[in-house]
Amino acid sequence: MFLSAKRLVAALAASAALTAPALAADPINVGFFSHLSGNFAEYGASFKNAVELYLDRVNADGGIGGRPLKLIVEDDRNSPQEAATVARKIVATPGVVLAIGSWSTTASLAAAPIFAEARIPQISPTSSHPDYSRQSPFQFRQNNTDDVLAQYNADTIHKQLKANRIVIPYSQDDWGVFTVKATKAAIEKDGGQVLLTEAVLPGSKDFRPLISKIKAAKPDGVFVALPYQEASIFLQQLRQAGVDIPAGGGIPLTSPKFIELAGKAAEGVVVHSIFFAGDPSRKAFVDAYQARYNKLPDQFAALAYDAAGVGVAAIRRVVESGQPLTGQAVRDALANGPAYEGVTGETKYENGNVKKAPTFLVVRNGVFQLLKD
Repeated sequence: MFLSAKRLVAALAASAALTAPALAADPINVGFFSHLSGNFAEYGASFKNAVELYLDRVNADGGIGGRPLKLIVEDDRNSPQEAATVARKIVATPGVVLAIGSWSTTASLAAAPIFAEARIPQISPTSSHPDYSRQSPFQFRQNNTDDVLAQYNADTIHKQLKANRIVIPYSQDDWGVFTVKATKAAIEKDGGQVLLTEAVLPGSKDFRPLISKIKAAKPDGVFVALPYQEASIFLQQLRQAGVDIPAGGGIPLTSPKFIELAGKAAEGVVVHSIFFAGDPSRKAFVDAYQARYNKLPDQFAALAYDAAGVGVAAIRRVVESGQPLTGQAVRDALANGPAYEGVTGETKYENGNVKKAPTFLVVRNGVFQLLKD
């Protein structure tokens, strides 16, 4: 399915100098939007890097049917209002047959009606709230839904870290509100007890009042349902306050930025992921990404890479079938296509959703490592 690392790097290098007549043909436009500035911009940068890497690889091999793929990039600043604005810009661009984005459920939901009305399929690499794929038949996701992830969250803190009395600080947004409710239910179903849940406003920096509540509750574990920026500050202040209970987290903490910002406070944190850069079967992708960007890909890069891969595969099937290349045709090819084996596992859509098995990782010596039983 994948080129060898050496071939992939060589192909990408060759793409910049490619002058074949095939790539002079009308491009196939793919929209891309995520937050490329402001808080959590590291997530959006991982998305963009990976999508460009995949599309450049395809163009280096001659494009699709002699036509190059062109990426239309927009910054939604992790704002629902901006996401709707850039979605309108993307659908107004002639020849767009696929859109990839956004990072958050809130931004993706704001853009969804616009893509649905334009009959252009939208693949979000990471939107996990179940409501996202319920918007229309044009919404698809690469990540598990929050009800599936909630069980993985519970397994992280309750089964892997053996905590029974748990507290959960969560982000005050669509993702966080659903996540805390579903994770609490999963923990309690498995016999654990959730002593405290506390909403955290985006951009929060002072967690001392929350930590006082945590101390009073006397938990034996904390599940951190926060983005990397707030999570890193929270854990630093928690450890500084002398609270040394085990900590677990979900997808937002799989970014290397979390370890960078949290420093020593990240040590021992356990997370669940559907991608691990140390997996030998992902070597071609990891080597190509590292060669181009001088860093290892994270789960967000891997999910975006697969969003591009499954989307391009659908475009290719439409082109090869001889039917007109439209957003509707690409949507149908996505919904009815064969399973796609990518770097985050198998993508086979059911009502726009996928289900992928977790891998548990632990932060040791400043890096993610496989958690051994």
